[in-house]
Amino acid sequence: MKVHVLVVIVSFTLLLIPYGKVYSQNQVAYRIQIESDGSAAWTIRTIGIEVPVNFSKFENKVISLVETAKVETGRDMVAVRDSFSMTFNYSGSYSVVEYMFYWKNFSKVEDMKIIIGDVFQGENFFLQLYGDGEVFMTYPSEYIIETVSPTPYERDDSHHVLRWLGTNDFNNETPVIVLREKSVTPGFFETLQENAIVIAGLLTAVAGSSIGFYVFRRHGKKEKEIVKIPELPTPLGIESGEDKIVKLLKSSGGSLYQSAIADQCKFSKAKTSQLLAVLENKGMVSRYKKGRDKIVTLVERDKK
Repeated sequence: MKVHVLVVIVSFTLLLIPYGKVYSQNQVAYRIQIESDGSAAWTIRTIGIEVPVNFSKFENKVISLVETAKVETGRDMVAVRDSFSMTFNYSGSYSVVEYMFYWKNFSKVEDMKIIIGDVFQGENFFLQLYGDGEVFMTYPSEYIIETVSPTPYERDDSHHVLRWLGTNDFNNETPVIVLREKSVTPGFFETLQENAIVIAGLLTAVAGSSIGFYVFRRHGKKEKEIVKIPELPTPLGIESGEDKIVKLLKSSGGSLYQSAIADQCKFSKAKTSQLLAVLENKGMVSRYKKGRDKIVTLVERDKK
């Protein structure tokens, strides 16, 4: 009898416990925007309770990490000095910090391919930054994935996004991500790769209908949700670099050379490329090569 009473009490107590998302003491997310020249714009977001912010320590961490990677890979690379920046905000009782920098020559470029991974082979790569966390990698729209290891938790070829739930995957395997530039006239293999999600969906639908229409009708299709890092608001009264670029593009008819944007906004080339990479990832601008420069075009959005 006593045992039954104890079970009832424990069960009732569990029902009183509120359920919801549990935040750890410190959450980390790494966003790596790969450029067509092999460089990468990095954004590191940390979320925690009263996280002490030390900008100099962040700079030293990155510079030391890049120097180590330079020695271990034998490739010339550098963390561009004037690309370092940081934003700090509060969300309730949590502090949200975003660190940004530009890593020149982050990956190898050869034979119309971008080869990513050798920099991760150093011991405790992410521990030298801010530890374990999700990894988001985006790549230029003119490239397709030829090889990717470790296998990402999420792969969205239409939005050019790869996502891993943690950095341990990069420690347990030898990371190799090969991007191949699209041909002017895509062949059969490239067409299959570019439409892999659509083709897989059609095959799944056909297979599902053959197994049982009743089950398919009852449960339906679950749309795949693309997980994105939530955007932070810009402090009131302060115009961000992204806002300056969008404003300049609007006043210039919606299109400008990337070098012209850097000159008129008085940004360095590295910072301009980093900001445009963020805007491109948000779907606000598009870029394409023209000679040694790039044309930046403001993406028009449907008004509702």
